Amino acid sequence: MNMQPRPIKNDIPVVNHKPENEKPSRWSFMKILREHSDLKEYYPEINPYAEAYKFRDDVYCIFLPSVASGLGDMWAYLIIGPEKVLLIDTGLGLGDLKGLCEKLAEGREIICANTHNHVDHIGGNSQFDKVFINEFDAPLLEEQNNPDYMKNWLLDENGKPKTAEYDTSRLVEYHHYEIAAIPDGYTFDLGNGHAVELIHLSGHTAGQSAFYDHSNHCLFIGDTTSAFGGANNERFPHLCTVNSFRDRLAKLLERYGNEISGVFPGHGALDLHPMILQYELDTCNQIIAHPDWSSKTVMFGGMPLMAQFIYQFGSDFKYSADAVIPE
Repeated sequence: MNMQPRPIKNDIPVVNHKPENEKPSRWSFMKILREHSDLKEYYPEINPYAEAYKFRDDVYCIFLPSVASGLGDMWAYLIIGPEKVLLIDTGLGLGDLKGLCEKLAEGREIICANTHNHVDHIGGNSQFDKVFINEFDAPLLEEQNNPDYMKNWLLDENGKPKTAEYDTSRLVEYHHYEIAAIPDGYTFDLGNGHAVELIHLSGHTAGQSAFYDHSNHCLFIGDTTSAFGGANNERFPHLCTVNSFRDRLAKLLERYGNEISGVFPGHGALDLHPMILQYELDTCNQIIAHPDWSSKTVMFGGMPLMAQFIYQFGSDFKYSADAVIPE
């Protein structure tokens, strides 16, 4: 069956010729949100490659289109505090994300942080002088902090886009930025007690982390539906396991499960009910109990992975054989 994504009307000047396959349970949500929602704020004079949606009085969800092969469209998040704002993730670096954040921040200081070090979450980091990331992802981000990393992902040897049509002059110009490696539990103070806590949710990467906004009880989780074990040049493969993610997710639910108001992933539908986290936890326990059984095998990032469906999530949990530790 043809899984090429059906079109959604929008004004972003991008055509991706090798998009991620459509996720059927997400498409209707995204169509209604992007075509018909009055939450949308679009400022093409600042950044024509982003759409901002105000999901809370102090939370903007920023849609960023994918311009790389097989990667899904992304969400960045801007939490508005009384004195400062926190930007979570920076997409692939197409367009003036910082300028858009300055518009929405209305003069407040902007803090930039990444959920993890993958290319579709760090591409716009060079617009900022300092970027925060979990200490276990900081070493790889240091290696990626160079003039060629994003170019090699997005452009061919002639400087043309590999898979999409867009104005390459709008790609963020590289400059070296400081990387602040921070531990589990690190808290950002946005002013007057508005605290956002980093919560380590290793699995997808060693340092993959969520950010919990203690004021509006929103949880911004990044990417939490895969574990690759020792692949992807990981320096801490013991953290890139289903077991590691399961244990940390269980701890998060024990602490905050009854107060979370919405879950905001790095891709797809957002403002999900927190019960989705329990369904993820259940899936991880099923995988650990029966690691050789999977609902299907999928190709992900060029790797064959096993996959278990996550109830109500609209996605699978993808994992390699070495990402499951027998118990």
